[in-house]
This record gives sequence, C-alpha cells and structure tokens, in this order.
Amino acid sequence: MSKPAESGEAGRIEALKSLRTTLDWLGDEVHSIANEVDPVIEMTAITKAFDGSKALVAENIKDYPNARMYSNLYATPERTARLFGVPEYKDIKHKILDAYRNPIAANHVESADAPVQETVIAAEDIERVTDILPIVMHTNQDGGRIFGSGCHLIGPPWVPGGGNTISMYRMAFRDNQQYASINMVPGGQGDVVCQRHPGEKIPITVNCSPPVGAELMAVGTLNPVIFPGQTDKIGMAGALQGSAVDLVKAKTVDAYAIAQSEWVMEGYVIEGERVWETDQAEQLGRQGEAPLHPEWARYMGRAYRTPRAFELTAITHRADKPFYYTPHFGAIWYTIPFVCASIYEMCERMAPGFVLDVAGFTGLTTWGGIVVQVSKRRRSDEGMQRNIMGSIMSVHRGLRLCVVVDEDIDIWEPEDVLWAIESRVSPRRDVVVYNEYGRGQAFQPSELKTGQISVADGGLGLDATVPLDQKGQFERAVYPVAEMDFSRWFSDQEMADLRNQQDRYFKFLARTGYA
Repeated sequence: MSKPAESGEAGRIEALKSLRTTLDWLGDEVHSIANEVDPVIEMTAITKAFDGSKALVAENIKDYPNARMYSNLYATPERTARLFGVPEYKDIKHKILDAYRNPIAANHVESADAPVQETVIAAEDIERVTDILPIVMHTNQDGGRIFGSGCHLIGPPWVPGGGNTISMYRMAFRDNQQYASINMVPGGQGDVVCQRHPGEKIPITVNCSPPVGAELMAVGTLNPVIFPGQTDKIGMAGALQGSAVDLVKAKTVDAYAIAQSEWVMEGYVIEGERVWETDQAEQLGRQGEAPLHPEWARYMGRAYRTPRAFELTAITHRADKPFYYTPHFGAIWYTIPFVCASIYEMCERMAPGFVLDVAGFTGLTTWGGIVVQVSKRRRSDEGMQRNIMGSIMSVHRGLRLCVVVDEDIDIWEPEDVLWAIESRVSPRRDVVVYNEYGRGQAFQPSELKTGQISVADGGLGLDATVPLDQKGQFERAVYPVAEMDFSRWFSDQEMADLRNQQDRYFKFLARTGYA
C-alpha cells in the first residue's frame, strides 16, 4: 500500500474520498490477512479477538475470490479522531456540529465516473444474494447470515423537508423469499419516511463500504428531534471528510448511490409488507424470541417480523475485489460522538454555557448511557442539572443512565466519574427515575414487557453535582505537583519510565495533583 503524496489535512481530505485510499493512508495501522478467511464465524471471531487494535483486511475470502473484507477501522478513539481530523477524540462532537451547520453539498457524477457501477448484476440474474456478497455470520447462536453493513440512502422527494437521510439497518435475505426483511430503528428518520408512505414502494440504495464520511453518518445516531428530517446527512458527510460526496444515479431505481462505494444494492422499501427475519422466527410465529445476532447493547439480538420489506432490483460493485465491511459490536468509538453531539446541542439550546462537555465510553454502549459535565455559575443554575437529565431521558429514547457531574470531574475518566457518584450522590435525594413506562428501545432486553415491546421501565438519573451552598465541604484535596521541579530527583528518562508504568487514571490524578 502507498500513501498519498500530500500530508496533513490536505492528505486526509484526499485519502477519505474512498475506502481504498483511506486504508492506504492509514499505512501501518492496517493489518492484512493473507490466509483464507471464512465469512461464516471466522471473520467476526478474528474481528473480536483483535478489537481495539489495528484495522484488519482479509485478502482471501472463502468462496468469494473477487471480494475482500475489512473490519475494526474505528476500533480505537485515536484512529477515529484521526479520521475525523481532530486532535482529540473528545473534540469529534464539535466537528459533527460544525458539519451540521456547514454541510458540503453532494457532487453528482456520471456512471462512467462511478467505480461502484463498473459491474452491474440485474436481480433476475441473482439466485441468492449470498452468492455475491460475503455476508457474515457472527456467532454459533445466530439465526443465519444477517446483512448489517449497508448504508441506506433515501433522498428527495421522500425525505420530509428535502435532503438525504442515510442510516444503517439490518437485513435478512432468506432463501426462496420474494422480499428481504429490513429492520429500521423505530422513530428514526428512515422509519419516519416510510410511515408517511403506507403501501408505497420507496426507491433506495444500500451502499456498502462507502467513503468514511458517509459510513460514519450512517452508523452514527443523530437524534431526529434535535436534527430534523431535512438535515442534509450527505452534506454533513462531505463536511466530515472535507470534500463533497460523489453521488450517481442508480441503474434500476429513481434514487442515487454513493459513487465511491464498493458495493450497492438497488431496490425499494415497501411499507406495510411484513417479513420475518429468520426461518426459526417464522416457525415460532412470535416476535422477539428466536435468536438473531449480537446487538449494540452486547446481548444476543432477537428476530422480528419487520413492518416493511426490501425488494432487490440490482447489485452493482467495483470490478477489482470490492471490500465488504464486517460489523462489530465491541468497540463503538464511531457512534459515541454522534450521541454526544446530539445531547450537547440540545443542552446548549436549553441553557447556553451551562454544559461544558458530554462523554460516553464503551461500557455505556451506544444508547445506554451518558455523562454530562456542568458548571453552576450562579444560584439560579441550581436545579438545571435535573432539567437537563429529564430532557435527555425523554428525547433520547432508550437511554438508561445519565450522570451529571461538576467541572472538577474528568468525564472521560470512568473512575473519576465513579468517585463522584460514590462521594457526592445521596441515594435518597440524587437518584431519579425518569420516563417510567415511556417509549423505550427494543434492543435493551430489560425494557421488554410482557405483551408490550419497547416499553421502558425508566432511565436512571444520578445527580453527582455538589449543591452550591455546600461547595466548601466538597473541595478536592490537591497536592502541589505543579509547583515541583522533579528533575532534582529524577532524570528525564527515569520520569518517562515511571509514567509509563502508571495506570491511565493515576496519570490523570498525578497531572492534576488531585488526591
């Protein structure tokens, strides 16, 4: 692999125009696997075994000589920050909000300039989708080979207010079925579009392995209340990668595809056409009982009869060994910034300047929880942290935990957050249950009620802030680290060696002087 001639931000922008150039640009951060890999079980096991490390590229796929697979592209916060073009991972949410305010409109190209249309296969020439696409099977408990790596693009005039919506939904292409299932997140923008058109066929393209900006916009969760339907997600994708996303007219439907993708499935979403996701689910005839595959909450997902279906009309792809993406549900560094951006934007609208930062980390999962850092500037700010918690729990359906802390707590250090909870939360006064029996998130098993799917048993709010009138009782002990000249006792190498031995949290405490 070779790196682009340009470096810095210009090099990043050029590299992110396609997945291929991105992988070249990452250089040593990508590990290639030469030996044959089976998309059934083996690829996902490899992905999980080396999650949080290098991006992985499998060059030799069993039964698919003209395909490659990749995974773990966003497996570390450092690499994710590099892809977004920001110095630190915590800054990504601001990049997302800037992209929302300053989108770069899509660039429309002809088919001759669209690598993804180098090969076109009509639906009537496809016996099974799995003959063409190396769709993975994650675990031995899976209900089959479930397609979960497509970026679903719906454009005008179907999206309310115009613009383009792009999301990632799971699909199941079962043998001898007229239509595939497509499971859209309830309340999301794709779901809203479809509900507005009952019984209609909505043209759509399913883009697999597009440029990074588009993939991040598809997998990232932007709250539809805060970012309405007319939000130009393709324009945001362009702003994230630094250049316009190339769109090309689809071959068989009145829609557009992402020209620099590796694969595209063209077709229609049919609202009201119900399809079971797996054979076992259909045999049982009951929702949410048959196993599917691992879900975002890290539990085994369950199969459903989806309220809409997908009709395939064609598959297009690059001629030279197109890359197929392997979804993984461990490292979720690519989704957290979007949740943080949505919450930060909402809080800034409610109380400008009150919320300093919003954080999430892997232990909280995609929808599971959030930590908010606030600054009580005056007496009238007291209580606003409770308003913030209630609003977050109401707007972000399925959120189970919201912790609010003061400005002296590092919200990106989980142990510091736990210390704040342990030392500042009164179980009687500061633990609040919000949204009890409100609309929940079906992917969280504890929210499922008998006969009532997706009904929440409430979200937990923890007010770990210090009351303004008690600030003096909660003053953190600080050692005079900043005042010391440690070169009196240690060489530079000795200090470096000692600091390398420190746990991350102790490095934070040492840097701040906090006890």
